[in-house]
Amino acid sequence: MERYAYTDESGNSGFKLFNSGQDTFWTGTLIAFADVDRKYVSFHKELLAAVGKPELHGNDLGFGGIEKIASRLAWFIREKRFRFYFGRVHKPFLAGSKMFDLAFDSGANPAMPNHAYGLQQLRLLTLMHFIQLLNREDLEEFWDLFQKQEPHQFGELLAKVIPRVGQVPYDERTKTILTDVLTWGSAHPQEILDPFGEGDSPNFVAFSGLFDHLHRLHLETGDTVGSFVHDEQNQFVPYFKIGFELLSRFVGKNHPLAMISDIEEIRSFNCSLVEKPSAQSFGLQLLDVCLWLMRRIIDNNDRPRGGCLVLAQCLRERSWLARFDFANLVSQVEEGTKFVNDLPMTEEDFDRGRKYMREFEEARQSRIAAPS
Repeated sequence: MERYAYTDESGNSGFKLFNSGQDTFWTGTLIAFADVDRKYVSFHKELLAAVGKPELHGNDLGFGGIEKIASRLAWFIREKRFRFYFGRVHKPFLAGSKMFDLAFDSGANPAMPNHAYGLQQLRLLTLMHFIQLLNREDLEEFWDLFQKQEPHQFGELLAKVIPRVGQVPYDERTKTILTDVLTWGSAHPQEILDPFGEGDSPNFVAFSGLFDHLHRLHLETGDTVGSFVHDEQNQFVPYFKIGFELLSRFVGKNHPLAMISDIEEIRSFNCSLVEKPSAQSFGLQLLDVCLWLMRRIIDNNDRPRGGCLVLAQCLRERSWLARFDFANLVSQVEEGTKFVNDLPMTEEDFDRGRKYMREFEEARQSRIAAPS
């Protein structure tokens, strides 16, 4: 069967992560089995009449306005078997993870073992260790220099982090890798500082995260996305269109032992991205209301009552929430650690692993010693 997807964003967006007054950025997607804009015109008019508004927007309606239509919306969502995807990006964490990707990319920094960056579990484990060395001031400084493309300042920032490695309760191997990577990076910042662009924005990170869910939905059900609508009131939509051509066709493996290069083509989409003003889309308006409610509950700890509570419970049943933050990173590392610990390993396997590690370390030391 074909699915219809409607995607929009919520929160102060763009490249300014730290001066917007909001640490989170959200994206939401309504996934339906029918063209919501065409098939449910009469129901849309009914809701507009109930709230006395020309459009449905959560921020405009507030809890009071949503209360007038919440129960009807909950019934409608269940009746039509809608599903929702919500992505929540913690912007300070985004800055830290980007700093990690620049400094620890083994393709640019020879002090980073190739397998430690290429293998998902080891990469996430190293990211978790690195993030805990940073504070808010470091993240703000990095994001500013990254936008301005100042390699000398980047080198100074990495050098400032090095002494902290000896103060944390990590194992000696982890401390060695962190120290070596930061030392080499601080001495060669121009070689690891990539150009800054739209792909580094929380908008694109949140947008990209959606596709993993839609690809998995295809693998679970066989359904394809036959229509993908995005609100046109967004400065990043032109870049989204470029990204859509790749993100909709390829999927990377999400597994503790997956390599960063494990990417395969997939046929989850049979459409292109279409821009549409929210004023002409019931799907986008319905999504806006639900996205506003989810943000208020999760970010503001608001406790809805009455019909809003009914709608919130419905969304919990029909939604999947992806978190791009430190807490989710820790959960991924813990799950990956359990998976690896449960693998059936023989003494021969361990001996083979030790042999490979010696070879990997010899190769790493050779790369570090080679002229830049």
